[in-house]
Amino acid sequence: MTDAYEFIITGRLSQELLSTFEPTRARRDANETVFVRAIRDDGELFGVISRCEVLGLHLISLRKLTSNTPNGRLLQP
Repeated sequence: MTDAYEFIITGRLSQELLSTFEPTRARRDANETVFVRAIRDDGELFGVISRCEVLGLHLISLRKLTSNTPNGRLLQP
């Protein structure tokens, strides 16, 4: 089963770096980058978290999106 997770990272990630996280949706502004990514299992989730750590990124928020989440409003520009 695949679940969607929202990651919020301090700062504006370059498009090249952001694409390595394979987001399904993303928003960047001057202060943070927000992306949503499909995650299959805990190992994949911890892999994304570890990649943030290795790259020196500051992950300020992580949440699992439920079917009740208004996804259409989450990442509107």
